[in-house]
Amino acid sequence: LVGPLLLTAAALAGVYVAHDGAYLQKLLATAAATFFVFGRFVILGGVEGGGDGLAAAHAFLTRGELFLLVMWMDLAVASVLVYHQGFLWKLPLLGPRLRGLVADGRFILKRQAWIRRATFAGLVLFVTFPLAATGSVGGAIFGRLLGLSRAAALLGIALGSFLGCGAMYLGAGVINAYVDRDDPWLTVGGIAAILGVIVLLNWRYRRMKTQSRQADER
Repeated sequence: LVGPLLLTAAALAGVYVAHDGAYLQKLLATAAATFFVFGRFVILGGVEGGGDGLAAAHAFLTRGELFLLVMWMDLAVASVLVYHQGFLWKLPLLGPRLRGLVADGRFILKRQAWIRRATFAGLVLFVTFPLAATGSVGGAIFGRLLGLSRAAALLGIALGSFLGCGAMYLGAGVINAYVDRDDPWLTVGGIAAILGVIVLLNWRYRRMKTQSRQADER
């Protein structure tokens, strides 16, 4: 339960020693934005190189650094959830959220019955797709619904995260090749576009759930 937290603390201490406090603050701020808002879409904002000295302190993280950051976060969260769901369900604030993810997982299995037959491959695809209900948190719940062992669920989440983050990594490379990162309007427009995609995907998903529930009631 505490292993991923201790490893993360050790990794952050190593980052502080290898770089400086400014870089660590940038890393923590990016991790928070990734967890609460952008998800793995944050990798699309990665630059090609961090630069040196003062330029590096003000530059955003590279797409490689963001890839490793999201992968680390996915694996750390998945390790805790896959092996300690019984404990986490009892927590006052977290428990109800996890039960909501169970409902999401059952809804997806109902709409896409082939995923249950695919089991492991279905979990990998589930985690790969960039949706609020998916990712490492939803994948840990989904693996349990599919009846996978803990080791298989963790491996499936790791593969799904790698594929999803890899797609964003390649996308960031395409963006860097054709977009001027020094143009502030393009930067603002890019952030707005990513937020728009996130909102649209989740709105569409919620609408599908509402329509399915209404159909069941009828």
